[in-house]
Parts: sequence; structure tokens; C-alpha cells
Amino acid sequence: MGQFRDVQGFIRNANEAQNLQELSGVLDGMSRSLGFRYYALGHHVRVVSGTLLQIANYPHSWAERFAERGYLADDPAVTACQKAIVGFLWSDIHLLIPLNERQKTILSESRAAGLGEGFTVPIHLPGECSGSCNFVTTFGKTIGASVLPIAQYVGCFAFEAARRLAQIAGEQSSNCRAPTVPHLSSRQLDCIVLAARGKSDTDAGQLLGISNQTVHQHIETAKRRYGVATRTQLIVRALFDSQLAFRDIIRR
Repeated sequence: MGQFRDVQGFIRNANEAQNLQELSGVLDGMSRSLGFRYYALGHHVRVVSGTLLQIANYPHSWAERFAERGYLADDPAVTACQKAIVGFLWSDIHLLIPLNERQKTILSESRAAGLGEGFTVPIHLPGECSGSCNFVTTFGKTIGASVLPIAQYVGCFAFEAARRLAQIAGEQSSNCRAPTVPHLSSRQLDCIVLAARGKSDTDAGQLLGISNQTVHQHIETAKRRYGVATRTQLIVRALFDSQLAFRDIIRR
């Protein structure tokens, strides 16, 4: 009951925070009460200009090294988020994804910088950049299993509070705001699905009972609505905007 009251208090304080700095202090206190030393909350993208949602208290030396070496694109915890909808321990990342040498290096260097076991809460919102909230111990300290469900709740509420504050302050990059989703007709979506399955316009036309020229026109119209140049880009955008689902494309 004591930890449940702590979570309730965190939610109240997070909702009352007036800016990201105040929220950082609230999240730092809650992280420490759960047995963690560090936290990092943010989106999983980089932009040339603008400010992304990002708050963290990692050691300065590690934060600098992480940025200088461009580790975000290969961060194993970030990659593993694409395979999970609930929180996972860093020691279990190898069960979610195969680790390449660069990812093994990132984990090794993070330990050398003093970071220990971590717990990552994935954040997936349709039409918005994915993100996560990470809770990390100092090297050599373990995480009690009983705090993981609590960390899951805290991570989700913390991210939502940070999104609200970033939007109010105008600090969130326009690249991470949900754009208006172009309307695609059911026939256009049918054509995109078949293209994603590797079907030619001729094959798709035969399956749909229309000409290959009509298939081509449907896909070109969809590309113009999205403002993309290739079919691959069109498929990715339609998936990202939830106009298509992977189950539509992959038939077992």
C-alpha cells in the first residue's frame, strides 16, 4: 500500500508540475524511492533543428559520449522497444533482439560509465515518434522484481506529463507532433497492401479485378497525398499512421 500511495503522489505531483524542470525533480525523487539512481525519458528521433522531448540525469560524461558517437540510432534499448509493449530489463534485451557488435559496445561502455541494470518502458503512440522512459541503477546494484510494475506505471505517467508540458512550452519538435493523416480510399489501401506483399501492378490488378493501369493510378494518387516519392516510403507512412497494420501485409 505504501508504494501505491507513492505512485498516487507521483501522479499528482507530475500533473501539478509547471515545467519540465519541475517534472525532472519529481521523476528523480520517484526513481530514487524505487531504488534507481538514473532516469532518461524522451523520443527516439533526432532532428537538425528544434527541441525533442528529452529529460535525463545520466552522468555527464556518458551523456556526452552517447551524443558524440551517435549511439541513439543503435541504442539496444531503443531497438528493443520496437519488439515490446511493456517494460523490460536491460539484461533481457538479448531475448528481444540479436545484439550486434556496436550494441554490445554501447552496453559495455554504459557499464564502464557507472550505469548498471536498467528497466525500459516503451512508449508507442500512433502518429507520433516512439519513445521510452528508462530507470537505471548504479553498476552492481540489482533491481527488485516488485518495483517493476510500479516503474511501468510511473514511466507511462511521466511520459504523458512530459508531453503535456512540452506542448504547453512549445518545446516539442514539430517533427514529433501528429500530422494530419491523408485520406486513402479502401481501393488505394488494397493496392498498397498488395504492393507491400511484393505483387506487381499486373498481379495486383488480377487479384482485385481491375487493370494494372488502375492499380498504378491508385498508388500514384496515394503517393501524392503523402508527398512521397517511392512505394516503400508510402508503405512505411501508411503503417506509421495506422492506416495499415503489419497483419494486413503478412499473411501466415
